[in-house]
Formats: sequence, structure tokens, C-alpha cells
Amino acid sequence: MNLTFRTPSGKEFEQICGHIREFELDDRGLQPEQFTAAFRDGELVGFGRLRKHADCTELCSLGVVASQRRKGIGKALVAELIRTGPVTIYLSCIIPGFFSSLGFRITNTYPASMREKLNYCSSELPVPETYVVMVFEK
Repeated sequence: MNLTFRTPSGKEFEQICGHIREFELDDRGLQPEQFTAAFRDGELVGFGRLRKHADCTELCSLGVVASQRRKGIGKALVAELIRTGPVTIYLSCIIPGFFSSLGFRITNTYPASMREKLNYCSSELPVPETYVVMVFEK
């Protein structure tokens, strides 16, 4: 696939923030060092975020540039975030099938920060699908 992963530069982080707004992802408390960006031939093609809370680490704000979708970039990004992340990672999503194929499982037992995230997503990022909380444990 020929992707490289790294923390985004200032200008790249601005691009990521623009995509987050465009894709209507969680844009709260964005910090460049939270992100892993995927590049192909020097071009930003995707990004993902490991956000540390007091009680857990959350994978969030995952996105792939529209013209680069369905090429395995999202899966490669999640694999990189799992590789570099802690033993346990949580997320809230509407596409559990995508994440279950990468080792995440739906859970009904999760930290308070994930309860808050679920409430945020349901009220601020409404979609027809139901949000679930998932967990990955190495």
C-alpha cells in the first residue's frame, strides 16, 4: 500500500481539522500530537486520533480523504493506532462491522468518559444509525 505514518506538521494539522469539520467528526480539544496521519507519496490521505482521558484512551476522529476511500487506508490507520497505542483502546461508532474486523468488540461496560462520548455523539452528531461503544484489548 506504500503508506507512511507520522504526527502531522502544523499545515497538515490544519488540513486534518478541515476534514474533521467536513466529515462531521468529533472536533473537541484537537491537538496535533494526538494524531497519526497517513501519507502516500507525500500527500495526506487519512488520519486518526488517540485521545487520552483520565480513565481510558479513545480512538476517534478517524477519517480518509474522500478520493482515497476503499483502498485499505482506514484499516491501515487503525492497525497503526493499535500498534502505537496502549493495551486497551475504546471507541464510539456507528460502523461496528468495520472495527470488529480489526479486533474491536462491542461492550456495554465502559469508563465514564466513554459514556460522555456516547451522549455527545448521540446528541451532537445525530445519524440514523445507533452509536455503540467498542473496546480493543491487546
